[in-house]
Amino acid sequence: MLGRILTRSLVRRRRRKLLSLAAIALGITAATVVATLALDVGDQVNHELRAFGANIAVVPAADGLPVSVAGVDYRPAAAGAFFNESDLASLKKIFWANNIVAFAPFLYAPASLEGRGQAQVVLIGTWFHHPLVPDSSQSFHTGLRDLHPGWRVQGRWPDDQDLSACLVGARLARSEGLEAGSSLTLRSPSPSPAGSPSSFSCRVSGVVETGGAEDDQVLAPLAAVQQFAGEPGRMRRLEVSALTKPEDDFARRDPKRMTPAEFERWSCSPYVSSIAYQIEQAIPGSVAKPVYPVAETEGRILGRIGSLMLALALAALATACLAVASMMLATVIERRGEIGLFQSLGATRARVAAIFLLEGSAMGLVGGAAGYFAGSLLAHRLGQVVFGSPAGAHGSLLPAVLVVALLVTWAGSAVPLVRGLKVPAAVALRD
Repeated sequence: MLGRILTRSLVRRRRRKLLSLAAIALGITAATVVATLALDVGDQVNHELRAFGANIAVVPAADGLPVSVAGVDYRPAAAGAFFNESDLASLKKIFWANNIVAFAPFLYAPASLEGRGQAQVVLIGTWFHHPLVPDSSQSFHTGLRDLHPGWRVQGRWPDDQDLSACLVGARLARSEGLEAGSSLTLRSPSPSPAGSPSSFSCRVSGVVETGGAEDDQVLAPLAAVQQFAGEPGRMRRLEVSALTKPEDDFARRDPKRMTPAEFERWSCSPYVSSIAYQIEQAIPGSVAKPVYPVAETEGRILGRIGSLMLALALAALATACLAVASMMLATVIERRGEIGLFQSLGATRARVAAIFLLEGSAMGLVGGAAGYFAGSLLAHRLGQVVFGSPAGAHGSLLPAVLVVALLVTWAGSAVPLVRGLKVPAAVALRD
């Protein structure tokens, strides 16, 4: 009997039913788009923010007082402590290895440009797009091209295997009349270590503009600068770009004062501080420090994007709820005689409400399913247009979407049903 009542009720007043179904589907579509983008394109947003550069800086723990300006170490090559270049492969073996998207080592050597007014510069040895093989099962390319995708290069990036290629900063190139294809020679202002060349000649493969101290420097393959500075296989600084989540009050706590359970929770969360801690464990004698201006800027941007997406989803669901309430109120008013008849035949208010809620639940499930598929298609298109990477469909969202659709339907039906069921049966039948 109940099934027949529901079937006939759904078939009747089809226009109103379709309007309610459309309202639910539109609200669920917006919520599905937001959820899909949050799950699938959240990493894309984070990758876009990696254009800010490194968010973790690693220096030797035993290093002396640094003499640096704008992140460039100006001490003589023989001063201070160093890392071993061979330790870098261990970065891709830590727990958060997949969150480390790029890193680059640096070695600084003071030098002067020969025959060009003896301009004093700093020769920076680094990786540009260096192959790294942590083990036989994986390979990884990293360097400045991946660490600073926002840097503008006129010409081309140097090849790490070509030890005679270099990159010149834009300001230095303008002041010295250098361009891609030019040749230059750099000399060390101090006596070179035994076995090291006193000069370094290179061909300019490109001119880089960063807006920072690098605009006045010369960048060359790390191996070439190690030979020039007499420090084979060594480096002085490491910059790491990692995908992180915004830090909260828990992330800022001192790990040494945490309980074992709290420390495990902290270690298993991709905070910039927890990733920096694991980098220190992977590289002996290192101190990894978060670059907080970069990390906090990323956190604010991600937090605001998340808040905006949540507000849009809630607004869409609230609109759908109001639309369902409007349709249900009209339905209850129109069917007051039917409600009075049910009650006069002995049906309780709960049974009468169950009939209407089951009818609304059927529409909610159909509208939720339609909204899920429409939202997945729309999210796929938006991901392609906005982020250049299409968002995939997440089947795990379907149960949650259907539950949300039912909640929206029940919330929209609650007030109209309460008002309709308060009318006495005698009054409803008389009207």
